[in-house]
Amino acid sequence: MSDQLLIAEQPDLQDAFMVCAWSGWSDAGESATRAMHHLIQETGAKKFADIDPEEFYIFTEERPVVENDEDGGRRLVWPKNEFFFKKSDDEDFPDLVVLIGTEPHLKWRTYTSLVADLAKALNVGMLMTVGALLDEVPHTREPVVMGTTTHDYLGKRYNHVLRRYKKPNYEGPSGLTSATIDEFARRGIKAVSVWGHAPRYLQGAQNPAITLGIVEEIERFSNIMLENGDLGHEAYDFRTRVDYALRNTPKAMEYVESLEERYDSEMTVAEDPGPLELIDELDEFLQSRDMGFADDEEDGKDDREADGVGGSG
Repeated sequence: MSDQLLIAEQPDLQDAFMVCAWSGWSDAGESATRAMHHLIQETGAKKFADIDPEEFYIFTEERPVVENDEDGGRRLVWPKNEFFFKKSDDEDFPDLVVLIGTEPHLKWRTYTSLVADLAKALNVGMLMTVGALLDEVPHTREPVVMGTTTHDYLGKRYNHVLRRYKKPNYEGPSGLTSATIDEFARRGIKAVSVWGHAPRYLQGAQNPAITLGIVEEIERFSNIMLENGDLGHEAYDFRTRVDYALRNTPKAMEYVESLEERYDSEMTVAEDPGPLELIDELDEFLQSRDMGFADDEEDGKDDREADGVGGSG
């Protein structure tokens, strides 16, 4: 195993389910990484390894942070990539491995190879990458969480949710999630990708509603049961605060109402699709839509990437 991987203990796992999320462009509203923190907290997963950040980051771009501790001391916190595990005591639930990371600037092939080698050593049988992106969706509707995979069969444990996962058809610039999935495929490990779609007009805020949607998709896929009551209350309070903030802003309300109309129209088609040609047209529309806002050139890249990286990018 690489010297860059700092392992405190080697868990003994079988057919484990691994979930990964990285802070950075693929973590709109910190929704994906917060979902990982929630997963760790609710399962009682234990940290067992880190990645040494020295070779993977430009520290003038991802600077270490100085913190004060309770004893008055100070410490320097470097970009983190932490691994956690939880061994299941029930055959209905898989052993769990979680990676909460910081998207590296450098040596993606080295980084993803290191993660995949560790997964292979831990007998990981399924990978799920998790991300969140900004999209033209309203905060007043159920969170949009989409999943993709390149596989036609995921095995007995996971195949019951395969119908929810589309085949990716994106071609173009790719991201770390695709690089990770590709590296896992070289080791024979199947993968799915899940993306939460956060309202673009709330891009500066943490979004517990999208976090909750991601967590619920992880539950559906893996059959891991979590306690989400507090997160649900946060999501409700978040929507209430946003509703209040928008109440006296007519232009913003008009914009949200236009998003609601499109959302409702798309959901109607999804529930009663009709001809296959209509589904194909809808797929193309969802992947190519561009509202023409000032920051769309950069954020549009996020949208296109997420639609494709879900499988193999």
